[in-house]
Amino acid sequence: MSKGRQAAPQLMDLAGMDVLLVRKNVKNINLRVRRDGSVAVSAPRFVSLTEIERFLESKRAWIHRAQERIAHEPGDALEAATPFQQKAWKEVVSAFVPALVEKWEPILGVKAGKLAYRNMKSRWGSCQPSTGRICINTRLALYPPECLEYVVVHELCHLQERGHGPGFYALMDAALPGWREARDRLKAPPMTHL
Repeated sequence: MSKGRQAAPQLMDLAGMDVLLVRKNVKNINLRVRRDGSVAVSAPRFVSLTEIERFLESKRAWIHRAQERIAHEPGDALEAATPFQQKAWKEVVSAFVPALVEKWEPILGVKAGKLAYRNMKSRWGSCQPSTGRICINTRLALYPPECLEYVVVHELCHLQERGHGPGFYALMDAALPGWREARDRLKAPPMTHL
């Protein structure tokens, strides 16, 4: 094999895990957990399989955390939803959000602009402070109501504090002291019976 080419990837059982291993001209062992949760390693040609297994063993906790995070993101687990299900999510979320916005605007001293609802893969909501436009993820229909309220309050707070700095978190703490529990609930799998 010429010096510039890399070997074909091999699926191997290393450190008790299925790992896609690629040998290439790199200085260090590189580890990646891919979007589907699989583990990929690129390693220099001179590094032994034993060294790669030791490296993987040392990173086992990190790998599991990354796989858990990917499994609980709103995107991948719900990709197979039918158009009917997606329409139902939007109907549920759009039925509740206006009342929540109306409740929280005077408390926070803000005024939202246009409300939008989208089936988003990687965000629970978004806010454009310049226009006041707030977009809410329709997948929130699959979580407890306090999660939807948390996201609405979060986005409304961005009308006062654009970033996620100390001022933003102070505003969240003052408005909704239990917001961290709702945020943590959004990291768990959704209820898929809707």
